[in-house]
Amino acid sequence: MTEVLLKQLNSQDLQWLKLNGERQYINSGESLIQQKETVECLYIILNGEFVGIISRQSEGVLGRAFSALEDDSNLEREIIRLGEGEIIGEMSFLDISPAANTFTAVEDSLVLGISREKLQKKLKQDVGFAARFYRAIAILLSERFEHLVNLYLRNRMGKLKPLQDIPMLFGEFKDSDVDWMLSCGFLQKVPPGQTLAQVGRQAENLYIILRGKMSLIVNEAKQNQISKVFVALELEEDSQAELEREIAQLTCGEIVGETATFDSHLSGVTLRTEEDTIVLTIPKEKLLVKLQQDPAMAARFYRAIAILLSGRLQGLISRLGFGKDSYQFGQTLSSETEYEDEIELSIMDKIFLGGARFDWMLKRLGVI
Repeated sequence: MTEVLLKQLNSQDLQWLKLNGERQYINSGESLIQQKETVECLYIILNGEFVGIISRQSEGVLGRAFSALEDDSNLEREIIRLGEGEIIGEMSFLDISPAANTFTAVEDSLVLGISREKLQKKLKQDVGFAARFYRAIAILLSERFEHLVNLYLRNRMGKLKPLQDIPMLFGEFKDSDVDWMLSCGFLQKVPPGQTLAQVGRQAENLYIILRGKMSLIVNEAKQNQISKVFVALELEEDSQAELEREIAQLTCGEIVGETATFDSHLSGVTLRTEEDTIVLTIPKEKLLVKLQQDPAMAARFYRAIAILLSGRLQGLISRLGFGKDSYQFGQTLSSETEYEDEIELSIMDKIFLGGARFDWMLKRLGVI
């Protein structure tokens, strides 16, 4: 993971980050980001190591119940360690806040902090930089998600909740982007039990779920890159089926197979239809050529993918530690409580626009 930024950004990009970032020395034991606080900077770890910790809500019903079940009085859980080349605070420019967990220095560390204001201005002014930067962030988040899945499996957690506000993703695109997807993609009706992507193999297409439902499945065998390949080769054997575990369900509006746009990236999950499903299939080759030729669309596309992956990651982190409260139907809302599914007013426009754009796509394709 430490080489992702170096591989995806060019020398001018790195020079801009260097000139516009501020070096900060963080002492061992000092927190860089606090859970539930708004993040104002993106941080790149230059030296040292940080631990990501999530605090459970001891005052909440879930927090008390799970602490009792696990006989666990410790309301903090380590979920990840990040070293040189990793990023912290991606939610600062993805309109996702506050922070889902705390990051504390394990040893004396050095980070490069870039303010949200400067970064957002650069991303708007330089579409080439934006395309490369968002792509790097998406790859980092994808790899981080795969890492956390292993912790998720060890703790035998239940399924993740479906992502909310999926239409917001289409609010990131322009009408011309959607027109291109419709012209280059094709409608595909997929029966139940069909595998569209498999762990250990490269995704061949990008899919947008228009109707139906898919399972997000992982393999419980401990894997590295080479073992993923051999697991994929063995999956035809019945004995491998018992190693599969569904961790989430994907529904209408989800974009899946996003790893098809990452260089030589093997899928860490299997995607399988649960029922009759209709998808818009966009071939990998056509998509990559378009993103190469149109940096403005590439910037919007990879930003949408980064938001999607960040949402999945936040949901996984929240499930691991119950770090946020979720509003339940019939519950009295508290003005002092921040709920996991509470919508910021600043992104309402994108949700409405994205919803309208997705409905327009469905009508164009004759799905509704």
